[in-house]
Amino acid sequence: MFDSNRNEQNILYKDEFDKWANQNNDFKVIYTLTEEAANVNWMGERGRIDRSMLERHLSKDEIGNAIFYICGPPGMLKAMQELLQKEMQITKDRLKVEAFTGY
Repeated sequence: MFDSNRNEQNILYKDEFDKWANQNNDFKVIYTLTEEAANVNWMGERGRIDRSMLERHLSKDEIGNAIFYICGPPGMLKAMQELLQKEMQITKDRLKVEAFTGY
């Protein structure tokens, strides 16, 4: 699971996600912060989710066999769909999308 947030304070359910990841070796969470002024001590990823970030954390088999669940604000959904479909050639039937509107 890739979880993109502006800053550390915006990460929702981090304690729960980390707990699940510690309990299940098949569940991995990659947090990324997009705000330039984010915590200088942050040890996770920085920047928007892109192809190089996905390829750093996922094997070719994982990318080739995954169903991608995308949720977030409309701009993020559009960017992720373009990344996955146009740049990475993921077919539309392997994308599941849920919009969070109003924020």
